[in-house]
Amino acid sequence: MVHCFLMTHVPLKDLPEFVRNVRAMLKLLPHKNSATLVYLQGELGSGKTTFMQQLGRELGIEVPMQSPTYVLMKTYRIEGERLPNGAPRRFKRLVHIDAYRLNSAAEFAALRPEQFLEDPEALVCIEWPERVAEALPEPDLTIAFSSEGVGEAERNIEMQK
Repeated sequence: MVHCFLMTHVPLKDLPEFVRNVRAMLKLLPHKNSATLVYLQGELGSGKTTFMQQLGRELGIEVPMQSPTYVLMKTYRIEGERLPNGAPRRFKRLVHIDAYRLNSAAEFAALRPEQFLEDPEALVCIEWPERVAEALPEPDLTIAFSSEGVGEAERNIEMQK
C-alpha cells in the first residue's frame, strides 16, 4: 500500500477550503463494502471538533454539531440522493465518535460498532482513535491536528492516506 502524506499550515479562517480539499480526497478513495473511516488525532483544543463542524456543514448537515465527548457518538443523516452537481451522494450518514473517555476495546464495543463500521454509506470520523486502536480497522484517512508552534488562529494539519 502506498502512503501519501501532506503537512500544511492552516489559518482557521481557511478551514472551509481545507475541508473541501478533504472531501475531494474522500471522493477519490475506492468504494468498499464497509464504512469510510477517518481518524482525527491531536491534543485537546487542537481543532478536531471544529474540523468536524465544518465537515458537517460541507455535507449539508444543518443541525448544530457539538463534540460527542460525553455521549461518545453522534450520528447525522445526510439528506438528498444527489449532490448539487447531480452526482450520486456517496455518504448517507456521518458518524462522529469521541473516544477520549473510552479506556478499552470492550467499552468501544458498547457502541455496537458493527452497525456503522459495516455500512458502506457511512463516513465514520473518530477523535482519539488511539484510545481504542485494538478495536478499529485501518483508517482510510488520518488527519492529525497540532497547535504547537503556531498562532492561536492557526493549526498544523497532517493528512495520511
